Amino acid sequence: MEDDLIDELLPEEEGTTEEPQKKYASIAELISQSFAQPLYFFTVETPGPTKTARGTIEKHWSITEVMENTDFSEFISDETRAKYADIVANPNVDAQAKVVELITDVYDDISSGKKQYTVEAEGTFFQPGKDTIITFNEKKTDDGASVTDAQGKSLGLLNYSEYGESVENTSTEEIVLAEEVEEASQTAQDIQAAQGAIRTSHPTWGYKTTKQGYIQNSAGDLVRAPFWKGNEYSMFSDMDPSEVFALQQKMVRAGMKAPTVEQYGQWSDTEANFMSAVFIKAADDTEFSWEKDMAAGLPAYTTALQELMDEVGQTEDFIKLLNEANYLQSEPNVSPAQIQQLLDQAAAGLGITLTAQNLVDYGNLAVQAYGQAAALEKDFQGSLITDRDVILGTTYKDIRAVGEGEFPRYLKGAAVPLVLPSYEYLMGQKGPQPEVKSALEIVTEALEARPEIQQQQAANEDLQDIKYSTNLFEASMGAIELGGN
Repeated sequence: MEDDLIDELLPEEEGTTEEPQKKYASIAELISQSFAQPLYFFTVETPGPTKTARGTIEKHWSITEVMENTDFSEFISDETRAKYADIVANPNVDAQAKVVELITDVYDDISSGKKQYTVEAEGTFFQPGKDTIITFNEKKTDDGASVTDAQGKSLGLLNYSEYGESVENTSTEEIVLAEEVEEASQTAQDIQAAQGAIRTSHPTWGYKTTKQGYIQNSAGDLVRAPFWKGNEYSMFSDMDPSEVFALQQKMVRAGMKAPTVEQYGQWSDTEANFMSAVFIKAADDTEFSWEKDMAAGLPAYTTALQELMDEVGQTEDFIKLLNEANYLQSEPNVSPAQIQQLLDQAAAGLGITLTAQNLVDYGNLAVQAYGQAAALEKDFQGSLITDRDVILGTTYKDIRAVGEGEFPRYLKGAAVPLVLPSYEYLMGQKGPQPEVKSALEIVTEALEARPEIQQQQAANEDLQDIKYSTNLFEASMGAIELGGN
């Protein structure tokens, strides 16, 4: 009886089980949150003001951080990077198992190789670069870190293996899959939005590639695609800074935003995203330039990059010709009130009075003045030295040939220093700096040059002379009258 009473008072066993793990809203959410969990412990020593004072970051890093930060590239194999890119690009029902596998693959890559790498930084002749030292801590990684579930609820301390098991055990029954092509593509782009590049839903670059990573060659056969997601980083991670700089110059000529001097020789998201666009152009080329490049022993993007350089150069020359021929000068949008205000100000400065008819007659002068002022300002801005001018004017030189005003900068892999051009040289390349004038100055000069205005000014001067003589005569007569009394 007593045992029966206890059984009745106690809740059923099934009621004491833990609440089922929260489900993700989508496969994309499962991927992004899994890749955002801190799982791998690194110590990153960054350059400080002195050799002894270095900034130190000690923490667990996520898969996304390790994959997207080029400083960690030596720790991760190309094969693992390709798997990561495939998962991100194809967020489908098979991705769950791939995520679990990748969590272990990343650990195996990091733990099986060197535990410490030095990321060498470029420097100048006067200021050597300061290296970043990255060290993997296997014990702290195995000890685990605090991780969260789909709703942000803490799961406690889990290491990479235990977290992988939690992902594997997560139910995906209620997850709505993006089965339509457009939805799948958008989901992939959402995951990769932070990287800032144009993305496709395939594991490889190029719209002609298949979801399995193949592309048709010139013979009509399906072959492995030349550019895989992640190659925009991995293909260039082993390059010396001097090689990276040579590519930076070419990419700037092809239209990439120019890096600053401090970024010379460094492969960043800017370079990677631009190269992604080059990869797409090469893969989709109807002349199969990537195939020809590879057959010639060149990087598969060589021809595509050169074509972009040529196209941008030709476009710049064409625009310059159009500007010189005044084809691109558009009339400014100026209101009647602005026209009247500008002419009134100019008339006041010239000491003349404009009639209503004058405002009509000289209205075009005001419109032209606004347009010329804008053109002068544009020319002035174009005469200023930019980052693009600096990088395209930078060359390698023997240190003994460095001239006055030039600045040497040493990059790893180069026998001689990289020499930045002098200010005088760059200004000489730009030509004379144009004078900037306001619309008021321009319209005043235009009015002053007109004969009718000059006549009005002369008449005003004669009138002023008459007034002055009259006033002087009246003052003299007044003095005589006073003297007579």
